[in-house]
Amino acid sequence: MSQSTQQLGADHVATVREFFRLLSMKDVTGWGELWHADAMIMVPYPSDGFASVIRGKDDIISGFHGLMGNFETFDAQITGIYPAVDSDAVCVEYHNVATLIGGTEYTNDNIAVFRFTDSLISEYHDYFDPRRFQVVVDALLKA
Repeated sequence: MSQSTQQLGADHVATVREFFRLLSMKDVTGWGELWHADAMIMVPYPSDGFASVIRGKDDIISGFHGLMGNFETFDAQITGIYPAVDSDAVCVEYHNVATLIGGTEYTNDNIAVFRFTDSLISEYHDYFDPRRFQVVVDALLKA
């Protein structure tokens, strides 16, 4: 692996760590700066009432402003991070611990795959238990 490929992989890992740090701070504006304009989020197993795809940085940021506004606290703890060799992909295992406004607790274990374009997140595939995430979607629908 070339030095530049190693550095790019390290940069992608740093971006992923910043993604979760900003998300845990509920700093959606700063978090939004990590996304490519043409980015997309893909949720292969969405909860009822939640989109399976969100396209474009503006829609992602807008959606997450609404989503994160439903949490009193939100902590995404990285439990494993795996940059793919000779690829722009980074796979992450993480655990969410959160409290919705009103006191309902939300936890979930997720696996996400990040892809990058021009050092910005261009794809984010998020795998989680949709039954557990349903409490969050229900809170969004009530808001």
